[in-house]
Amino acid sequence: MAHYDEAHLTATYDDATDTVMLEWHTFAEGEPFREGLDAGLDLVKQEGAENWLADLRNLGTVDQDDQEWSNQDWFPRAMETSLANMAIVQPESVVANMSVENIMQEVGDGAMTTHYFDDRAEAEGWLAEQ
Repeated sequence: MAHYDEAHLTATYDDATDTVMLEWHTFAEGEPFREGLDAGLDLVKQEGAENWLADLRNLGTVDQDDQEWSNQDWFPRAMETSLANMAIVQPESVVANMSVENIMQEVGDGAMTTHYFDDRAEAEGWLAEQ
């Protein structure tokens, strides 16, 4: 059962791999983008999850305001949770992928183990091994 299920995003928890999974269905910005990420973070706190899977293949480009919010607001809160591993299934669009890279560069190395994938099954397999 989905914890959060909207037209732009579904957030679920996989007990077998202790993973919060966010699957973006379409472009989102502003309040829907932020609400979705916060819903995922709430699920991390609720379950004490150590793993995060972000399937960004259909997300689209993250606008500058949302990139800044992610870096300055969301990630600091995420770092205070149980999260240790993040698997990112990269967007198909080169421009969208650059916006994700901009966000992740700001997070800094060592904050959590992060790996990038082109294939969701590979991302899930990596998380299962953690």
